[in-house]
Amino acid sequence: AELGTTIMKSGGDYAYILEVYGSLVAFLKLWIELLIIRPSSQYIVALVFATYIIKPAFPSCPVPEDGAKLVACMCILFLTAVNCYSVKAATRVQDIFAAAKLLALFMIIILGFVQICKGDTPYLEPKRAFEGTTTDVGKAVLAVYSGLFAFGGWNYLNFVTEEMIEPFKNLPRAIMISMPVVTVVYVLTNLAYFTTLSPETMLHSEAVAVDFGNIHLGVMSWIVPVFVGLSCFGSVNGSLFTSSRLFFVGAREGHLPNLLSMIHPKHYTPVPSLVFTCAMTLLYAFSVDIYSVINFFSFFNWLCIALAIIGMMWLRYKRPEMERPIKFNIILPITFVLACFFLIVVSIWMTPVECAIGFAIILSGIPVYYIGVHWKNKPTWLVNTFNSMTIFSQKVLEVVPQSSE
Repeated sequence: AELGTTIMKSGGDYAYILEVYGSLVAFLKLWIELLIIRPSSQYIVALVFATYIIKPAFPSCPVPEDGAKLVACMCILFLTAVNCYSVKAATRVQDIFAAAKLLALFMIIILGFVQICKGDTPYLEPKRAFEGTTTDVGKAVLAVYSGLFAFGGWNYLNFVTEEMIEPFKNLPRAIMISMPVVTVVYVLTNLAYFTTLSPETMLHSEAVAVDFGNIHLGVMSWIVPVFVGLSCFGSVNGSLFTSSRLFFVGAREGHLPNLLSMIHPKHYTPVPSLVFTCAMTLLYAFSVDIYSVINFFSFFNWLCIALAIIGMMWLRYKRPEMERPIKFNIILPITFVLACFFLIVVSIWMTPVECAIGFAIILSGIPVYYIGVHWKNKPTWLVNTFNSMTIFSQKVLEVVPQSSE
């Protein structure tokens, strides 16, 4: 909230890193976001949506992988079209499907409390609740990464700060309301699962909520997968919305092709950036083990968040004259940064090979930066080629630079 109201730019962590650490570090953040983090996370959620929607048709056998991938791709294409058509339509989709998400979760929570009231909760008994628990700190941290993935989106509003109404008031208000609500709802939902399902069942289940609903709702069990699928549908929409704004801002800063910073003159939507986001996400349909990227780049994601918070503290010292409508006690950011570095260090210690591969991919962005961004005196033929491609794409997509009337 403090960063979002001090540096009034869309783009989230990318914009803050650019302000504090300069162009190269910000580009590397953007490089991994566009190459790995954003498209992979969007495709994973779309695949979960597809699995839940299809699962009722395959109650006694696994969901066909190709079928789930096809539905996931259709979901991404449809939501991209909605986002290209209208910002209002995209936000309306977000509101409707967020309500569907809460309705599904409240249904699961109520069923869980009914089980607790009946006293039939063998998997919550102390002797079984922690059965098989490991005291390995490294494994616990890797588990935390997967848990934090479920909370992805907690900083999405900072990616669209420039489009918010009264961000000084609404940004901190949204954070203070949403974070406690999401935390309580997610904890109670998992508690409800454990009233009925064993840890082993949950680990091997394709769709935990479906198994939970099958036990409690009988012929109406289809309600749970449908509503959970709809909630994932809304999550994909929100991710596409913010990802396109991230790449839009990156192009505006000169880190991506100029075309991505253009908007539709009638709909006021960043169509090229949305199409680019969609294309990058669809490429992950060809991935064999997409879930492995969570461990590959979670450490980098939290490193960037830590750098952004360190930058906030640096700006307090270096530029005290900056307007700060919101200012937190210094103990809070220091504690947050220490927690981030703890996660990062343990992740590197536990999965050195994966992290080394991750670092190699990050460093691959350096030559791309120097060739594409830092190199200003490119050959005339190359510049003319890019200009021709940009003009052609403008005509096809019917977009203009943001500053155009």
